[in-house]
Amino acid sequence: MTAWLVLGALVPLSLLAPDARGRLDALEERRRAEETAARLLAEQERSVLDILADSERALLEAVGEARRAEAARALSEAALSRAREEETSAIEAERERLALLRPRLFARARLGRTGELELFLSSGSLKDLVKRRYLLEHILRNDLRLLSEAQAARAAREEARATRQEEAERLASLAAEAALRRDEAKARREEREALLLALQSAKSLHERAAAEAGEQARKLADFVATLPPPRTSNPGRAGFAALKGGLPPPAPGPITAGFGRLVNPRFNTVTMQNGLDIGAPAGTSVRAVAPGRVVHAGWFKGYGNLIIVDHGEGYHSLVAHLGSMQTATGEEVEAGSVLGTVGDSGSLKGPYLYFEIREHGRPVDPQPWLREGGER
Repeated sequence: MTAWLVLGALVPLSLLAPDARGRLDALEERRRAEETAARLLAEQERSVLDILADSERALLEAVGEARRAEAARALSEAALSRAREEETSAIEAERERLALLRPRLFARARLGRTGELELFLSSGSLKDLVKRRYLLEHILRNDLRLLSEAQAARAAREEARATRQEEAERLASLAAEAALRRDEAKARREEREALLLALQSAKSLHERAAAEAGEQARKLADFVATLPPPRTSNPGRAGFAALKGGLPPPAPGPITAGFGRLVNPRFNTVTMQNGLDIGAPAGTSVRAVAPGRVVHAGWFKGYGNLIIVDHGEGYHSLVAHLGSMQTATGEEVEAGSVLGTVGDSGSLKGPYLYFEIREHGRPVDPQPWLREGGER
């Protein structure tokens, strides 16, 4: 039990400072989540890796829904901004037309029909009469145009106002949905973290997951054996074997677990590892260590997003637990080509990069193949 939980057992919550009370509440909530996760894993007969995969899929779906909701909210926000601008523009256009029309209408009202008749009767000649009539009709047509434009601006204003109100209501709805989706994604992420923590803190669950991981490693070896026949090196290009000791790492970062026999310091369990764990941050670019052709790019149980590159002469490199894949099966890649990004797909350890080299299907220690210093 942590010190904070001990403190909570001894001191009434009402006497704790707000920040201490908040931390205690958070620890208690996390403890309950871990206990629930451990109980679920212990009670279910399903594969631990399958349960984690389901949790990961639920998380990815929730994150995708949250992103779609956020995108729709952003589009609605932009539409609302445009509607406001259109309404403001229509109001200004109506004001301008009315400002021009108002004095003319007042003057015409004062003139009246009698005034118009007097204007024509006071003409000194027929030519003057025709001119006065022409000018008065021209003024009238201009006034009618201004009136029509003012009416159109008012109609545009009303339409823009209705659109603005509609978009404002839609935005409020989408904002609420986006908040809900974010909360769902957060809940799925916390659920997955609790599952991983349960695996790391309970020996029986850890052993069960390790046994399943070992079985998946054997299935991966079988899968590699079914891949297309080895490629031959391109003419004029050094074979993969000649690159030993000079390969760049697939991603920058320290080697956190090596090839071969690994002993878990907490549970003293022994596992065999066919590759290296590279402690690269999530989102870091993962690159091809040498030219080749992608012979697999997809999900593999226990390895998450897995990419296998055939380098010819029976050599393959494998990178696993990718957050994203930026290549596809059948693509030719050059040394340094981006294959994807570091992630935690299918991982029991959080974000990191798993890297293998295989010679005719047999895993070999990748470390002697990497250049000294391990920098790209």
